[in-house]
Amino acid sequence: MEICSIYSAVNLLYKMNIMTIFCYFRACPNITNLCIITRLLVLSKFIDNPSLLPIFKRIKTIVSIPDNIYIPSSFSSKFVERFPSLCQVGLQVFSFDNCVFIIDECLNHLKNWSRIKIHYYQDTLLDDPFSRDYIIEKRRETFPNNIIDEQMVIVKNNGEAVEIRLA
Repeated sequence: MEICSIYSAVNLLYKMNIMTIFCYFRACPNITNLCIITRLLVLSKFIDNPSLLPIFKRIKTIVSIPDNIYIPSSFSSKFVERFPSLCQVGLQVFSFDNCVFIIDECLNHLKNWSRIKIHYYQDTLLDDPFSRDYIIEKRRETFPNNIIDEQMVIVKNNGEAVEIRLA
């Protein structure tokens, strides 16, 4: 499977069944970028499959495609545990409150993380806790040896999505 070593991205669309996806991952173990429907991402047969865990650990970019299923906040700790090498993340959640849990997990556990964009469909009455200073301080506390350029840190919340860039 020479083509697998050339291409590092894979799109796992709704029409693929779980067995086809397992076969694809086994045949193409060098995948580092993953675009996946949310329904599949949160499916325990997929996310908890022991044979896929070594592949998940190499994923650097993940983008979930919404399909009327949203990433629940309870999934955030499993998400960062399964994908510890993530640099870039794109997710869809139901409410801004869910963003808070997921972003905190990324800040606390993903050492190489540099960009996250989370779309949400319901705003909240809570204040937005993600100031630029908060992000910088949290990263310094968690990863003191991982120096970030403060001038490059961008935090945006436009009422539909939160985007944070560390580099």
